[in-house]
Amino acid sequence: MIDQTVPLRELTAGMARCLREWILPHLHDPSARTQAETLAALLEALPGAVSAEAHRAILDDSATARALLRQLGESADDATAGDVDTAVRDNSALKARLQEIAERLRAAGTEDSRRQLEALQRFFLESMRRELDMVRRGADFAAMTAREDAARRG
Repeated sequence: MIDQTVPLRELTAGMARCLREWILPHLHDPSARTQAETLAALLEALPGAVSAEAHRAILDDSATARALLRQLGESADDATAGDVDTAVRDNSALKARLQEIAERLRAAGTEDSRRQLEALQRFFLESMRRELDMVRRGADFAAMTAREDAARRG
C-alpha cells in the first residue's frame, strides 16, 4: 500500500493523456485508433460516473474500519463529509492504521493478539469481498456508458 492516494479525476486524466501521447501516435489501424480514443474519452468521463452507491460503500467500509479500531482499543475520529476522493483517502488511511496494528499484533504473538489478528483478517477479507461485489455488478461502468450513449443520441 502506498502512503498517498491519487484523486480519481487526476488518475483517469493521466491515463487518458498517456493513451493519447504514447499509444495513439503509434497506432496505424483506424479501428485501433478509434478504440484507443474511445477508451481515453471513457477514462476522462469516469470520475463523473461514480455512483452514489459506490460512494456510500466506501463510507460504509470506513465506518466498519472505525468500529474495528475502537474494538481494538484504538482511537478513531469521526468521518468527515466530502467527495469520493476524500472518502477514498480516509478509507486508505484507516486501512493503513489497521495494517500497522496487525504488524504489532503479529510481533506480540500472544493468544489475545491472535484473536485480534483474526478480527483484522475478517475485516480485510470482507472489505475486499464487498469491493469485488461492487465491481462485478458494474453499476458505475453501466451508468457511465448509458450516459455517454444518451449524450451521443442527443
